[in-house]
Amino acid sequence: MEPGQATCPDVERSSRGGSVEMSPTKMWLFRRTCIYLAAVFLLAGCDDDGLTKPELEGGILALFEVSGERFSAFVTNPDAISAILALEAGTSRASIPNGRLIRGPGLAEYNLPWSWHIDPVDIEMAELTIELCDAWPSFIENNLDEWIDVVGRFCPWGAHLVSVDDLR
Repeated sequence: MEPGQATCPDVERSSRGGSVEMSPTKMWLFRRTCIYLAAVFLLAGCDDDGLTKPELEGGILALFEVSGERFSAFVTNPDAISAILALEAGTSRASIPNGRLIRGPGLAEYNLPWSWHIDPVDIEMAELTIELCDAWPSFIENNLDEWIDVVGRFCPWGAHLVSVDDLR
């Protein structure tokens, strides 16, 4: 060994000149460590709360249940926000969300697994509505074209407010 050179224990120099060879066990440990570190860095950027994605700001996200099926409504209409918060507080009987249907699960896909959502602006809370727009979320999903093109609105009579996430 020449002066100024460091040595590493359990590492052999290759006969090819300068490259380092590790034992199979050490190489396996090295690769495993790299995989774990890569996974940690990738997962560190993941958001574990799909309901509070930054795309949903300036409103509330209300979760409703109808006959065992759940759907979410992102609401930016100030009157509807007040009505939902009053319902949550127990000071309102207006429990039926009534809004215009739009294709797609909504911004940030908050209404998955459904391929529709209620317009965040064109929504109100009602005590009574016409029967035409009363349905289950799965019925809308299975007949989406008719509900979007003909009925146009969703107002489930049996809706129950499950939770509210204030994103204002």
